[in-house]
Formats: sequence, structure tokens, C-alpha cells
Amino acid sequence: YSLQRHHGLPDKSVADCVEAFIGCYLTTCGRKAALMFMSWLGLKVLPKKNKKDLNDRETSPDKTGLWKVSEQEFDELRCPPSPMFSTTPENVAQLEHLLEGFCVLEEKINYKFRDRSYLLQAFTHASYHYNTITDCYQRIEFLGDAILDYVITRHLYEDSQKYSPGILTDLRSALVNNNIFAALAVKWGFHKYFKAISPSLFQVIDKFVKRQKEKNQDDIDIDEEYRELTMEELEPEENNEDDNEEEVEMEIPKALGDIFESVAGAIYLDSGMSLDTVWRVYYRMMKPHIDKYLKSIPKSPVRELLETEPETAKFERPERTMNGKVRVTVNVVGKGAFSGVGRNYRIAKSA
Repeated sequence: YSLQRHHGLPDKSVADCVEAFIGCYLTTCGRKAALMFMSWLGLKVLPKKNKKDLNDRETSPDKTGLWKVSEQEFDELRCPPSPMFSTTPENVAQLEHLLEGFCVLEEKINYKFRDRSYLLQAFTHASYHYNTITDCYQRIEFLGDAILDYVITRHLYEDSQKYSPGILTDLRSALVNNNIFAALAVKWGFHKYFKAISPSLFQVIDKFVKRQKEKNQDDIDIDEEYRELTMEELEPEENNEDDNEEEVEMEIPKALGDIFESVAGAIYLDSGMSLDTVWRVYYRMMKPHIDKYLKSIPKSPVRELLETEPETAKFERPERTMNGKVRVTVNVVGKGAFSGVGRNYRIAKSA
């Protein structure tokens, strides 16, 4: 092995290059080209055409290389069928009954659903057994989470300020999280349409909504307010721990953040998988907070600590507490050890 002839290349550097290539295709050639390139790499992001389609369809003669091979082999993504299990007259009548009053919400967000069963699914908690015509919001919330992450990241990346990777990461972390989504869900009245049968969940939501109404929602610091609120909402056994040594942070109430994401997924599917439509609706709701963070760029507490104490701050391996939470301890040489507790490693590390 000669340092003059050989150069070590970490796996992460190779992975970063692949991601950069995908981003290059996305920003210069569009989403379809990026998906084609990812499929050509072997990532299963597009369905393959069957043999009959390959024989029946011909690609344009002016297309060559990667694009020609990908277009011949891979098909386009197609919108899934309606979430309503069946369109019987009884189910249609039940849909109208369960969505009574939802037209006010549609007017508020400035989007009219073509298939309103998406709207019902987006607001149906797993505990709500009265909805027998669609599934609950869990799958569509998973989709909405990814969509909001993408459209917000795209907006930040395309900003004329051309932010550095570190600042982009801080901005995305501040704007794409359950805390701010829950706050915006309350601000836009999503909680009024939430369908669940869980007294304990509604009790937490009611306290959360009450706290929100006491504040000017456009001026509050989302992260600090939620740190305050969640500390007050701790269960008795959690408060028995040594408060001087640990701080516990929880994402409360997660269900509100979930429905904020699920509505994004519902709009995406209902609009024929249009990301631009989703962003048109959600940018209007998020603009005040986006503008606020662009003027004063937030920084994650973990990153701020590591930048302030790059050599002396060391995080230990996470520990599981008696009540099922995760505890993370950071040792800062010359200043002591500090612990945080949360329901997962990421929350505990930020606490």
C-alpha cells in the first residue's frame, strides 16, 4: 500500500456522491429523470414494464443512452385506487355523514377534495371504529411526512440566499418536526375535525390547544414553548426522577402532527400526485414560520454543543430507564455530565 499510488475512500463519500448525482438529475432534469436514474442504479422506485408493454411501446428515436434504456424498462408511478373500501350507496351516505362540516376546513385551506374519502382517512385515528369505509391515517401520514420533508427541503434549497449545507440542515430540522406540525394543526383548526375514541388523547390535546390559544401563535418560539408544555404534561412517575440531573422532553401531542402530515398525503393523492398542489396549500400555512426562521436561522442544540465544545463533549451510549424511556448522557470535560430523557434516542439527545 503506497500513499502515493493509493487513496482511501470511505463508504460515506461514495454514498454522498451517489446522492449528489441524484440531486443533480433532480435539479437539472426534473423528478422523472431523477427517478429514471435511481431505477437505472438498481433502486426500486419505479415499477418495471411487463413484456407485453415492452413489445407494444417504442421509445422516441431521438432518445439515447441512459434515458432510452430506462424508459424502455421502467413504467411511471400510478395513483393508487380510492381509499374507500367499496362505493355502495350505504358507504357513500356514511362518508357524507362522517364528513359533515368538513367543507369549512376545505375552504380554510383553499383545497376542495375530488375524492373526499381521502379527507376522511386523513383525520381517522386507529381508535375510531365508527369509520368502517376507509383505513385510519397511519399509511397516508407516512406518505405525507415524506412529502412535506421534500417540498420544504426543495423550497429552502431553491432560496436565492443559497444557504450552506449546515444551515439547510438547521432550517429543515426547525421546520420539519412534529412540534411545529402540531402547532400549525391547532392554528388552522385541524384538531376540530380529528376523529378518535380516546379520552386520554383528547385530554392532552385539549390542554395543548388551550396553551396555544393563550399565546400569539405567530410570535412564539415553537421549540421553547413545547419544551415548557411537555415538561408540565409529564406523568407523575416521570416527575419522581431527579429533576436537577435530567430533563425530559416528549413530542406532545403526536397525533396532531400526524394529521397535519396525513392531510398533505391526502392532497397529494387526491390531486393526482401533484407535489406543486401540496406546496401551494402548505406554503400558505407555513409561510410565517418559514420567514421567521429564514430571518433568524435556528441551530439544533446538539450541533451547537458540538461546535462550542468540539473536543470535550462526548455522548455516551443510550440507556433504557425503568419506565421504558431512553436516557442519553453527555460528558463535557471540566463542566460535568448532563442527561436527557425521551421516548427515543433523538429526543433524549436533544433534551
